[in-house]
Amino acid sequence: MASRFPNILIAPLNWGLGHATRCMPLINALLDRGIHPILASDGAALSLLREEYPNLITVALPAYDIQYRGNNMMLTMGAQLPKIAKAIFSEQRAIKKIVEDKKIDIIISDNRYGVFHPGCHNIFMTHQLNIKIPSSILEKIVASVNHRLIRRFNECWVPDNALAPRLAGTLSEDPGLPIIKYTGPLSRMKKATLSIVYKMVIVLSGPEPQRTNLEKILIDQLVDYPEKVCFVRGVVSDTTPPIIDNQNISMLNYLTAAKLNQVLNSSEIVVCRSGYSSLMDLVKLNKRAILIPTPGQTEQEYLADYLSKTGGFIIATQKGFNLKNSLATLEKATTATWPERDELTKVLDGLLNDFSS
Repeated sequence: MASRFPNILIAPLNWGLGHATRCMPLINALLDRGIHPILASDGAALSLLREEYPNLITVALPAYDIQYRGNNMMLTMGAQLPKIAKAIFSEQRAIKKIVEDKKIDIIISDNRYGVFHPGCHNIFMTHQLNIKIPSSILEKIVASVNHRLIRRFNECWVPDNALAPRLAGTLSEDPGLPIIKYTGPLSRMKKATLSIVYKMVIVLSGPEPQRTNLEKILIDQLVDYPEKVCFVRGVVSDTTPPIIDNQNISMLNYLTAAKLNQVLNSSEIVVCRSGYSSLMDLVKLNKRAILIPTPGQTEQEYLADYLSKTGGFIIATQKGFNLKNSLATLEKATTATWPERDELTKVLDGLLNDFSS
């Protein structure tokens, strides 16, 4: 009979901070059950997990080191396919050693295709069952490859609602994979009634150099902004934040989940990328937001456009972004209320019950 407390490895992709942050509700749920998972990632995502969970064991995985230059996702990613393939191969070798050293029973991989082991129960987590590609022919090819890679895992957990309305729209619709389980949206945030301190909170994330490009655009337009703003750069490091000649602006590299939760609850509106993890947080807190997709990133462009039609969100492009005009447009937007369907408890308890039986 298996142990009541299996050894679980949770490994989010280091693509911005979103994959790491959406793993936090899962990590917390395991801790509530007395299970201390081992955390694995690289770069900023690993640094964030170590900051949030200093008492948990963490291990470093090989870095994908994806650079997102230009505005064409296909060209950008296509040129880096050899590097990505090499990273997946390297993380496969790393996982073999980690499983052996840490006696891992269950692996939960958030978008790391190489993080699985034949001796473990392997779970892949993604909201992109259907990847958006500008070309319909290429989209079918990518879908076929994506689904083939997902089938190497025992289960695929989707952080969205099983039934419409889905927060990820068509991205998370089940294409007919028999291993799909919907956990409901996963947000580390908790809604609280607090006094409003900030007119606006800016939360940046995502790959470089686009994160820095947007930061510069926003800083230039905040110099004369008359109301209080909290600017969270999304940089998990000790670097000194840029100085803005405006006492209304608080510049911070990053915030822990608890502090970010407090800041978001005490703000009127949010400015951020349209990454899925950010959207799950916004919906959880019922916040209006200006969504600025990473240029050329089709997933974010789709999500921003999709949610701008539901109420509470507007879409703005990074090129030619005008903060004043975007704020005026957002003021006219109503706030949408999304149903809360927490399926994580059922999915997680089902996993643990199956393992202990």
